[in-house]
Amino acid sequence: MEAVVPSDIVLKTTALFTAEELEPRAGCVAVRGSEIVAVGSPDKVQPFIGPDTEVIDAGNKLVMPGFNDSHMHFALGSIQKDEDFCCDLMFLPSEQACVDAVAKFAAEHPDNPWIYGQGWYSPAWENPIDPDCRSLDALDIDRPIVLSDFSMHVVWCNTAALRAVGIDRNTPTPEGGLIRHFDNGEPNGFLSEPQATNILLDVVLNKPDLDASLLKSMRKFNKLGITSIGDMYPLGVTTPGVYDIYDRLASEDLSTLRISYYSALDAPMSESQALRVRHHGERVRMAGLKYILDGCPEAYTAYMHEPYLNAPTGKDFRGEPACNQETLDRMMLEASKNGFDVRIHAIGDASATMIIDAVERAEEVCGNKGARFAIEHTDNLKLEDIARMKRLGINAAIQPQHPIGGLGQGVYEESLGEERMSHMWRYREEADGGIHLGLGTDWPAVMSIDPIDTVYAAVTRSEFDGHPAEGYFRENALTLGETLQAHTLGSAYVEGFERRLGSLAAGKLADIVILSGNPFEMNPMALRDLEVETTIFNGRVVYRKDEA
Repeated sequence: MEAVVPSDIVLKTTALFTAEELEPRAGCVAVRGSEIVAVGSPDKVQPFIGPDTEVIDAGNKLVMPGFNDSHMHFALGSIQKDEDFCCDLMFLPSEQACVDAVAKFAAEHPDNPWIYGQGWYSPAWENPIDPDCRSLDALDIDRPIVLSDFSMHVVWCNTAALRAVGIDRNTPTPEGGLIRHFDNGEPNGFLSEPQATNILLDVVLNKPDLDASLLKSMRKFNKLGITSIGDMYPLGVTTPGVYDIYDRLASEDLSTLRISYYSALDAPMSESQALRVRHHGERVRMAGLKYILDGCPEAYTAYMHEPYLNAPTGKDFRGEPACNQETLDRMMLEASKNGFDVRIHAIGDASATMIIDAVERAEEVCGNKGARFAIEHTDNLKLEDIARMKRLGINAAIQPQHPIGGLGQGVYEESLGEERMSHMWRYREEADGGIHLGLGTDWPAVMSIDPIDTVYAAVTRSEFDGHPAEGYFRENALTLGETLQAHTLGSAYVEGFERRLGSLAAGKLADIVILSGNPFEMNPMALRDLEVETTIFNGRVVYRKDEA
């Protein structure tokens, strides 16, 4: 019998969650190099322990695959969480509180040519009225001020910012976007949807030292047990060569994060093909194409089957898609013919139907060439469309923190009505319908990047403070096992990476996390007490709580 080559690391635990099953069991994992070489009982793994093997006995703490945040905007989040680049406006209670924070940030950063902030959310303000440029202009700061909202679909800016990019009363409103005006015709500093907001953000979000911010985020992610991400178009930042920066950090062995990125569906196919050729490694890979088909209910830009109840544009308004069905069909068909996976943002139920129709037509024309399709968010989804998704093999990338946050601080009830609101975020029905679920956050447009918070939200559907105790429509919650599986193997599946990633199995990449306890033995309302104690990435320990 051939001798077994000793492994570098062996982990032992009474609670091993492989993600290939929904319950933990006692077991061990052996790691050699960047891969898992054995998983099983102590007797099975014992031969892999040599004199130089590091044996980690986790006791009754859960050992599981590294978390995979399947939907985020990594470069954008990295600079928005850079405290010297971005003013944090999250959770501030009023327009004036945001204005005061901007004034303080501007005074502390006199050399920043633009003042940028992110995170304000007017529906949650004490006076929930959308802001305009007047309060920022009153600061008498001679620099442009640009403030992205919590959802990243809206920008609030001062008059200097509008002038800096040439937006005036004669600027046409771009298709799919919105530039609001005062009664006198002048733009009022409130813009929504990328077609409009990018006029400003394309200038603001160009950070020459982006790699420094990326590395900071990677270290933070490792502390939270995140070892893989799905990085979604649009990038948000305009720093040139972002994908090449990712690749360079990986080639220099500085990166401690696997990045599956998705570039623009509506870009020339030759550009997409070139990216796929250039980036196809196990740390950085061009995984497919992404498109944003609609917006969000807060801005009345989610495309709905039924009209909004209180849209300022009129009683029959139900939002508008970013393109028509014919254009979407053409793009999806071209992607399918070229073997690209496609993931499309759809928060409105009518947008989801458009995507399903486009996938169905693409497969009618060219058959199933192995490309995978996913609907991003599925916040609103008709029940009959879940069955169609299953039949067509369409996945869902969901963000369980969306159903909390005060359910939009009453916005959804006012704009959609209680009946429709009760059928939002149909995760239980999606899981029972056989849809592959991948979990993520949509960072930085999220309350918390911590996967433990995402798990808590998926299982309880309660606010972080525990209210309401019964959760928001908890009948659509996921079980703990389903949630952990979706946040690991499910995310890898949505990314087309499940053969190498997402579960603890021999031959897979060694991205592993040890939690501070066993969540299967905890009251779900106490899940947020958990922490990550150890993170292993690519076969080496990149975070230990006792060394932090």
